[in-house]
Order: sequence, then C-alpha cells, then structure tokens
Amino acid sequence: MSEQYNNTTMLLKKKKESLVGLAQTSNECLERYFDDLGGMTPPPDLYDKIMSQVEKPLLENVLRYVRGNQVRAAAILGINRNTLRKKIAYLNVDIDLIMERKVIRR
Repeated sequence: MSEQYNNTTMLLKKKKESLVGLAQTSNECLERYFDDLGGMTPPPDLYDKIMSQVEKPLLENVLRYVRGNQVRAAAILGINRNTLRKKIAYLNVDIDLIMERKVIRR
C-alpha cells in the first residue's frame, strides 16, 4: 500500500468522531424538518431534495480542498471524473466562486 493511502487511513481513523458528529447532526436536522411539517405530507421528491442539499456542499468543499482539481476530487469522492463533472453541472456548482473561499484545515 502507498504511503498516501496509509496517511489517509490514519487521518480517517482520527476523524471518526467527526463523521459520527455528521450523522448525528444530519439526524437532528431531519427530525426538525419533519417536526416543522406539522403533520403535512413531505414532497414526493424529498430524497432528491435532501441529497442535492447535502451533495452540493460536499462537492464544493472537496473541490476547494483540492484547489479545483477534478481528478483528485473524483478520487477522494470515489466516483468517476465524468460523473463528478455531470454532478457539478447538474447542481450548478460554481468552481470559480468556491475557489475564492479559503480552505479550512485543522
């Protein structure tokens, strides 16, 4: 295995708590969403709406992290580069705009 893979694996293990926090945060947001519906029926395309709201910031942050390199972003996301490009277009991700924001590294 490559050194980069081992470093990535170690970082992911260290960040496991952050991932749990993301799942917990997502669950809390969804609970609030359904509570706010007040018994009304959610829209029929709820899955697509939620996924696009999660997917777009994910793509933006990964692209910012790799400084716009779509090949690296696709590798990090585990998707094909062409799939990434389709998602960028479909979700109206503005690469120039996100590149203006600074990457937060901890």
